[in-house]
Amino acid sequence: MMFLKELLNEKFNDKPFLSLYTKECHICTATMNVVARMAQNKKTRDEILAFLDIDPEDFAALEAGDHCRPLQVIRLLNHFGMDVSEVTSRCSRYLEIMDSADAG
Repeated sequence: MMFLKELLNEKFNDKPFLSLYTKECHICTATMNVVARMAQNKKTRDEILAFLDIDPEDFAALEAGDHCRPLQVIRLLNHFGMDVSEVTSRCSRYLEIMDSADAG
């Protein structure tokens, strides 16, 4: 049986695994914070989503940690006056979207 630390050391020393891991999307604190803020606004949640043109099903997937759409997270963060820098500087999905927009 391997301990978690041993397993992590083995996996993070495996370059192909590490490359795949860093490309994957992980729930960031900015996303968790904006989902928490939305939880405080249950009464106006649908109005906020409609105002920002965010599909409630998309938000439900974000809230469940199933799928994140970085541009929607940024719209929510901006709506609440929250910091977007974690998403715009470290989110691999956001950076891919911006790279493809620059290329097109």
